[in-house]
Amino acid sequence: MITKTDVEQIARLACIDLDEEDMQAFTVQFNAILEYFEELEDIEAELTEQEEHNVLRADEVTPSLTQQDALANAPRVENGYFRGPRIL
Repeated sequence: MITKTDVEQIARLACIDLDEEDMQAFTVQFNAILEYFEELEDIEAELTEQEEHNVLRADEVTPSLTQQDALANAPRVENGYFRGPRIL
């Protein structure tokens, strides 16, 4: 839990001058943020407890393209490789 002293320390480190009203508002807001993070941690813990399974398809070996097929639509080919523009 964030206290008024913690907010004063944060404000001092950030070089921000806060009046008493702002100090109280930030204390409430910081605590609300921390409560939300605690809720997220609870949700994450519940999700990790659930049975994990792979939702991706299984890897299957399939034939790949031949070199000639891969180079068939290339604008320029040289010695069986793609030929790109010269960069100096």
